Amino acid sequence: MSKLHLTGRLASRAGKTVKSLVTYLPAIELENYLSVTRVYPDLEVFYDAAKNKTNLKKVIDIQEDIKNELLAGAVHSPLSLTVVLEGNPTLITTGKRGNLEYERASTFVVGNILFLVAILKTLGIKAPLFSSRLSSSKIKKNSIFRQILAKDEVIVTFVFDDENGLSEDQVREFFFKYNRQHSGLHLTQFSTSDNTFPLKPLIDQLTQDLNFTKYGGVSTKSKHVKASDSYLTTEYILFKFLVGSVAGAQVQETCMMSNDVTFASGQRVSEVLEDGYIKYIEAFLKAWLQPLQSNNKLTRGGFRLSAQIWQALSLVLHQLVADGASVEEVTQAGLVLGKLDYSKKATHWHNCDVMGLDSNGRLFKNAMNSTREFRNGLAKYFLGLVSYEVVK
Repeated sequence: MSKLHLTGRLASRAGKTVKSLVTYLPAIELENYLSVTRVYPDLEVFYDAAKNKTNLKKVIDIQEDIKNELLAGAVHSPLSLTVVLEGNPTLITTGKRGNLEYERASTFVVGNILFLVAILKTLGIKAPLFSSRLSSSKIKKNSIFRQILAKDEVIVTFVFDDENGLSEDQVREFFFKYNRQHSGLHLTQFSTSDNTFPLKPLIDQLTQDLNFTKYGGVSTKSKHVKASDSYLTTEYILFKFLVGSVAGAQVQETCMMSNDVTFASGQRVSEVLEDGYIKYIEAFLKAWLQPLQSNNKLTRGGFRLSAQIWQALSLVLHQLVADGASVEEVTQAGLVLGKLDYSKKATHWHNCDVMGLDSNGRLFKNAMNSTREFRNGLAKYFLGLVSYEVVK
């Protein structure tokens, strides 16, 4: 991976190895020097919680402020970001100036996140929060504003330790410290760096009861499972599975890990699970996971460990229990769906309305326009398979 170089004003404290380098970047260049969409490992729950109405309104207000400042000449505060560099970047000093050599992937924006989101959204660049495509009408309407903003310089402060390096834990702690001291981002969890959330104890219980460790364990560092990963699933996927199993598709779609998720009636998902519902989930997953006991790469491949499959399975379980299925019947359903071929070449996907072949006509893929349609379509297909096997 190619190294990046930036020169700026260097600041440090006597006897300390952590330093700061202040430089300027045109707004349009931010994505070239910073990993602007990066959500740091173990911070997914906090970014999920940050997608709230208060922060969205702040982003819109910031966009309007910047527009007035650039177009109408209003009094303005400089655009600024604070970025932390993990690991050991290379620093060459000349007096109070410094030249920093680093990799873009090692950067993480911790300060003025809503400013960053406002800038990126205005420029039509993907953002870590509230990211959406600009419509052609908005592009045309704000074209002059976007052109001026693109050239406007942003003050970027890099925080790093070129001598000892900064660990992941130090980066996370700095993230919490900065956002406690600067109240721009609305998130009550900044009072603590504890990465727990309301359903975590039940996820931990499920992980222990079903011995997920023997299948590769549960990751806390990412939302989804990549093909190269060795673990079984993630806390985020299990969170969605628990909610979907208990509350169904709509609540699953909108729930956030930081919330103590409730139904429309006000009943909490955690209460339902603790009152005995978890036994259905454990029975279903225990049966569904049986083919993975061989630790065969073929059984792990394809769609089996994808988040959409897990969430669709949870909707199957939700419907079965709603229809009065017993623990034994739920177990049977898990066995049937566990034996299914989840490879991308499996011919049975021809019968699934939300699957379609790729441009080469070899591999199946999501044929829907949205993940919600895909997930719900998978659940419908799986329910049909389960019903067919039971009737047979």
